[in-house]
Amino acid sequence: MAFVTVLADLQGRWGASCPICLDYLKDPVTISHAHNFCHSCISMSCKSLDDSFPCPFCHFCCPERKFISNQQLGNLTEMAKLVQVRGTKRKRQEETLVCEKHNQVLTLFCEKGQEVLCLQCNSSAGHQHRCVWPIEKAAPIHRKNLKCYIAAWEESVGLFGKVLTVQTRKSLELEEKK
Repeated sequence: MAFVTVLADLQGRWGASCPICLDYLKDPVTISHAHNFCHSCISMSCKSLDDSFPCPFCHFCCPERKFISNQQLGNLTEMAKLVQVRGTKRKRQEETLVCEKHNQVLTLFCEKGQEVLCLQCNSSAGHQHRCVWPIEKAAPIHRKNLKCYIAAWEESVGLFGKVLTVQTRKSLELEEKK
């Protein structure tokens, strides 16, 4: 159990996340004064700057663009992700949702109303003749749909990031020409 506590600390206090993108570190690197970032994040952050650059975390002026790969931190970050995923699944399994009106376990899903119901709610006039099915069958389908929406959203965000980078670069070029 102490291992789980240590990894939880890693997730929170000790920096398993990148200060730039705020996500888990991907291909982590350490800069000259020991702050850690995703390699791609720090590279993009100081791409248009000279050899020296301000640390995005503390604004210390780093004298050189030297990024040291930190594989150990990468491994610990991967373990921290696994602990979080397992903990979330376990917590979800332990939770039992109860209807506020009838104090019964919510076991059904109304497709039209997009809401969870207890057996008594399902018998009410508002939900008769609607497509209602067990949560266990509805949840995987809706999870799959959400993953598709998320994937499309992430693609849009990625494209926006690329456009933003190009526009920023063009803006800097125009500033230099002045």
